[in-house]
Amino acid sequence: MDKDYRQEIFEIFGTNDIEELKKIAKSIDVYKAKAMSKTGRKNSFTIEQITKIMALKEKGTKITHIAEEYQVSRQTIYTQIKKAHRFSNDPDVKMRMNYMNRDNLCTTIDIDFKHEKIWIQNYTKQIPLRAFGVVERPDWKDFEIFLEDRCFPRTRDHAKDILRDMGVPFYDPLLIIEKTKGRMEGDHQWIMILKKEG
Repeated sequence: MDKDYRQEIFEIFGTNDIEELKKIAKSIDVYKAKAMSKTGRKNSFTIEQITKIMALKEKGTKITHIAEEYQVSRQTIYTQIKKAHRFSNDPDVKMRMNYMNRDNLCTTIDIDFKHEKIWIQNYTKQIPLRAFGVVERPDWKDFEIFLEDRCFPRTRDHAKDILRDMGVPFYDPLLIIEKTKGRMEGDHQWIMILKKEG
């Protein structure tokens, strides 16, 4: 060890013995590992993880339990949920639909109602679980068909009564999905709607 640094090292660590310094270094690594397990994931959540967090919250899971599961603070969970609502830099994209299978993200759909355009990203290789199946670049018509497929049929008996019970004034797939989350009997898929904030 360079003699010029011995005194400085001694003043900082209380020793300049190599073996003692190794023990100190090891204890620092252990401390850092513990700290990382509590706070190190703050900025490393994937979109799938953030969406799963929101799905758990929507099912009624307490934020405290979600934070424990991901080994972060409750504030970190709240921050991630807030982050999910800032999903696009395009000022005309005001809504995102997360097409889910149970708690798992299958497809994101970013929607520009003004220009009738959508952009999608698939997060599963299972074609039947994707919002648009094999279609990689769906257009607005595909989107309208997708929405209507996640609603009860227009021609269903007593449709007006169903709409009235929902509080929906007329048959509009988007309004219906906002009420039902696009849940259909016979599958585990549903739609999480995010409206842009900030």
